[in-house]
Amino acid sequence: MSRLSSTVAFVYDFLADDGWELLAGLIILLPLTYVVSGRFHRAGALLIVAGVLATVSISLSRKIPKTS
Repeated sequence: MSRLSSTVAFVYDFLADDGWELLAGLIILLPLTYVVSGRFHRAGALLIVAGVLATVSISLSRKIPKTS
């Protein structure tokens, strides 16, 4: 297996096994941060921090067992 394909397999396994929310959040957040940071440097930094916190919060809230 080439290095590129093994790296892609590792990243997919790492993110997809933790939850699809992390993978989807990363796919949405990285290009969005790139576009925003090209125009406003501080807004890009705030966006990546807020996006990571929101993505992790959503992912963790889905993992918490529901009690009734």
